[in-house]
Amino acid sequence: MKATPITVIALLLTLLCAAPAHAYLDPGTGSMILQVILGGVAAATVAMKLYWQRIKGFFGGSSPEESEPLSRDSSD
Repeated sequence: MKATPITVIALLLTLLCAAPAHAYLDPGTGSMILQVILGGVAAATVAMKLYWQRIKGFFGGSSPEESEPLSRDSSD
């Protein structure tokens, strides 16, 4: 979808003529933002741990299939 010049001008005028908002952020908002940030970091850490071999293989040049899996010796 292409933005026409009239749409861009209308958007700019709307942003420039906006009335000030006397907003209030309660103390719970800060802790909610902190929880979202910490949750994102935790999720990224778990994803990194789960896919570490693939990431290492991608940057190292070798694929995960090339590494030898641990096999049990069935000879008694």
